[in-house]
Amino acid sequence: MKSILTLTFMAAVTAVFAQKIAVFDMEAVIAKHPNTPKDKEQLEMTMADYTKERDTLRADLSAKEEALRKKIQESQNPMLAPAKAEELRQACMAMQNELEQAAISAENQMRRRSQDLAELEQRLIRRTSDEIIQLVSAYAKEKGFDLVLYKNVVPYCADSLDITDEAIVLCGGMPDRKDTAKDGKDLPPPEKL
Repeated sequence: MKSILTLTFMAAVTAVFAQKIAVFDMEAVIAKHPNTPKDKEQLEMTMADYTKERDTLRADLSAKEEALRKKIQESQNPMLAPAKAEELRQACMAMQNELEQAAISAENQMRRRSQDLAELEQRLIRRTSDEIIQLVSAYAKEKGFDLVLYKNVVPYCADSLDITDEAIVLCGGMPDRKDTAKDGKDLPPPEKL
């Protein structure tokens, strides 16, 4: 009975090790994907638009703060008639309320813009990664791989199992050039003429 269990276990282990496995670096493939430069440009343009919007809101708030400061100074003039001073104090309170509401509105608007930017980035990455997954899946089926894993979740794998460069090429990108030149230490000295 013991030998049957041992044989069964060995057969299972052999079957697992007989499978063809590969890994790839999704981040590296996304970085080399043709969509990435355009996506970065779109994100930068969107960020620039949001920055202009934020700067406009800040300038508007600063102008309202300055107008309020001037109105407060005017209301503190001791030469004013009591009725006029009260009118100016009421105007200051209204301006203060308006300023507080504008600040809350600006903060909410910028929070929404920040969320919009994060969602845009996620959509762009998801679109590219979905395309990569489809291409890598088709490649894996064509090459007979039983399993393809993300390289960053595997503690170790042999370089021969890494199909990152193939995935980059499949997506239309160019992988980094590998430096295969020898440094000269292993080369024989030149022959004397």
